[in-house]
Amino acid sequence: MVGTIDTDSIVTQLMAVERKPQDLLKTRITALQTRQNAWQAIADKLTALQTASEALTGLDSLSSLRTVSSSNTGNVTVRATGSGAATTASLEVLGLAAAQSVLASDTFSSATDAVAGRTLSLTNVASGTSQTFTSADGTIGGLAAAVNAAGIGVSARVLQTSPGQYQLALTATSTGTASAFTAGGTGWGTFATQRPAADATIVVDGVTLTRSSNVIADAIDGVELSLQSLTTGPISISSARDDATITSKVSALVTAMNALGTMVDAATKIGADASSGGPLAGDYTARSIMTSVRSAIASSLVTASGKTVTSNTLGVTLAKDGTIVFDATALAAGLASQPDDAFAALGRSVASTAPGVTVSGLLSTATPGPRTISVTTAASQASMIGVPTLLPAAGTSVSMQITTPNGTSTVTFNVAGTYSQTAGNMNAAMRAAGVVLTAVPQTVGGIDQGINLIATRYGTGQTFTVSGGAALGLSGSSTGGVDAAGTIDGTAFAANGQSLASGGLVLTIATTAAQLASLGGTSTGTIRMNQGLGALISLIGAQGATGGSVLASKQTAVDQATELQKRVDAWDTTLASRETAMRAKFTAMQVALDKLNSMSTQLAGLTTSSSG
Repeated sequence: MVGTIDTDSIVTQLMAVERKPQDLLKTRITALQTRQNAWQAIADKLTALQTASEALTGLDSLSSLRTVSSSNTGNVTVRATGSGAATTASLEVLGLAAAQSVLASDTFSSATDAVAGRTLSLTNVASGTSQTFTSADGTIGGLAAAVNAAGIGVSARVLQTSPGQYQLALTATSTGTASAFTAGGTGWGTFATQRPAADATIVVDGVTLTRSSNVIADAIDGVELSLQSLTTGPISISSARDDATITSKVSALVTAMNALGTMVDAATKIGADASSGGPLAGDYTARSIMTSVRSAIASSLVTASGKTVTSNTLGVTLAKDGTIVFDATALAAGLASQPDDAFAALGRSVASTAPGVTVSGLLSTATPGPRTISVTTAASQASMIGVPTLLPAAGTSVSMQITTPNGTSTVTFNVAGTYSQTAGNMNAAMRAAGVVLTAVPQTVGGIDQGINLIATRYGTGQTFTVSGGAALGLSGSSTGGVDAAGTIDGTAFAANGQSLASGGLVLTIATTAAQLASLGGTSTGTIRMNQGLGALISLIGAQGATGGSVLASKQTAVDQATELQKRVDAWDTTLASRETAMRAKFTAMQVALDKLNSMSTQLAGLTTSSSG
């Protein structure tokens, strides 16, 4: 008798042999997935490194860091607003700015009471600009809504002053005497001032200043003052460079560099065998990242002014084991002795020798090196020269329609006693209407005889037209402005007014026609941008961004794993087919064996019968 074949056991063992090529593919896929994870981890560290480095690279990112303090925050609170010399100022608050508030004497039983045909006229005291309002729905509440919708610098509300009694309250939306207004109209009683408009009055180091707001940013360099209450004597306002924050930013950069180094070293470690090495063992791309970091630290850093410093003078050095060490004391010494050079060496520095040309900003595409700029055309503003004419009587209302690139606006104001005063009224009305023009008195021999209009912005796109201003000699279209023009490294440019972006640098070309004339028609100079430590490290950090070499290497591993997975999937089909074939063969063999066993049993029975 032949026994039963253990098909499952035999097929399982045979299939294990058949699967060895597929298992090798799966092992390779696992290794590639480990490489993917390693590349992503390095990319994450590079992103953190770039974030830390970019905290150092703005044109004013470090020099603008300030600490400010007030000796009495109950009187004045302070906020740092930008760069400025270290200073301590004496400050007194003699008066706070206030917004005018007015209450009408007329009383109503509710906000929906009829205004009984009343109209309300509001006039800005400074500009003489006046506007009359009526209620769309005939109620006192509707009249207040009309005032609020006009946006003229006065807010209105129907205020319950006692049970069952409502009155119209008017308040200037801005503090200061320039926002003072008068209220009148038809059908009203009196308008009583509840709080007069007032300017803030302060004394800074003995100099008395008045401002329209209680928030003052132009009294002490780099400090914004928020006036809270009057002082009973001088208080002290201090401003200094924020060396603690600067130090923390440099320390954060060093920490990010070391974190990247730890990650790269672990990933690229070469071991005695595959199991003891890193997932990117010996990979040149990965190892070159830290080589670049260490090279940046060891390099000489040249500021745009030509000063050469090293990272050592900034407190950033390389240890023998390849780690980066930060010495806060060394940085403090550099900041104390040569702050401008330290700022430039930590971030970026720019310089321009071209008259009137400054670098006002940097784009991410900025590249280091010198550029030669020649300015041949100065930017100018669109303007309208008023025709000299007799000034209309004071109090005459003028309503002009002014069309600029931003649209058409109606500007209404009152003529004052002189052209200079009238120009002031006109400027207030244009500001209120959002018109970016400036009115200036036209002076001949020291005598005002008209008004000129000048576009606030420079360039060809700022032309404007005026109608309704004939009484002041203003009508028609302006002359066009001119865009600055010239060449950079021999290539012609045309600016947008005075603004130009070139080579990642944002330039302000404020060269004047007088400067060009004095230089024979062309102003030439050099613009230079140099990379400091932060900028150099930022470029390395960019390798971890989309499109960088690190994620490209990760994608290569992803693509390779994907191709191998296709082969694994194909093997699944092949193995399934082979297993099916094997089982069929062994099943057939078992059937044959069963037949043999049956025949053997039958023969044995015949033999026994014959023997009997």
